[in-house]
Amino acid sequence: MTKSSNSIESSQLCINTTLPLFNASAGNNFIYEIRFPENSDIDVDAFNADTYKQTPRIPSRLKSLINDYKAETVFQKVQSRCLSQNLRTIDGDLPSLIAQLLLIRHLENETTIARCTEILTQQNPLDFDTENHGAVYEYKVKRFLQDCALGMKPETPWLGIYDATGGQIIVKEDGQVVCYHIYEQNRFLNYLFNSTKFDTPSTSEDENNPGHPREKVAGRTLKPYFYGWLYEEEGKYYFKINLQVRFK
Repeated sequence: MTKSSNSIESSQLCINTTLPLFNASAGNNFIYEIRFPENSDIDVDAFNADTYKQTPRIPSRLKSLINDYKAETVFQKVQSRCLSQNLRTIDGDLPSLIAQLLLIRHLENETTIARCTEILTQQNPLDFDTENHGAVYEYKVKRFLQDCALGMKPETPWLGIYDATGGQIIVKEDGQVVCYHIYEQNRFLNYLFNSTKFDTPSTSEDENNPGHPREKVAGRTLKPYFYGWLYEEEGKYYFKINLQVRFK
């Protein structure tokens, strides 16, 4: 692998590994329906209040819903219509696939993309032919990471027009900047796959009223991610998990 100089040609993509590869936004929420057994008695506010101080909170709540309440967690949609379409443009299975990865991230207490994908492959919830196509989940995840690195944003329509077309994979001695050449694609994809993890941005939940958004802190408006608690709409129950990917 070639070490970089201080100057990098404009045709090369540079990735600052101190920044998120895929940043959080309100539209990044993946929405799951929580289906309780028939005749279940659910008090949403009581559940959120009782589980607020459990740590880590999101995994604890999900495990309680699944283990204590025997609820089923069913992916419904991505909150942002634009992000949903972007993911489907990259690969039609990505919305459902990433939804399963996010559940694994919290239920299995794993953060790295590689390990979560390994568990996903073992579980095979999308019923792929993993016997003959063993790395199919990994392939689809790598395509997602590649397009994140090459310009895909949650709220901008994405048609695969990459921001860079040249340069070899280059890592500075301080490890902070990576560049790659399209002809080194496999090397680049493996780097992304093995160097990234899921992150958990602030849920913006009101500690004085769990299960509800906290809109301001000292007069400052919070980033409106608003996820990580049980809520009810039109007689059905839901739970949101936010997607953010960072370098390890």
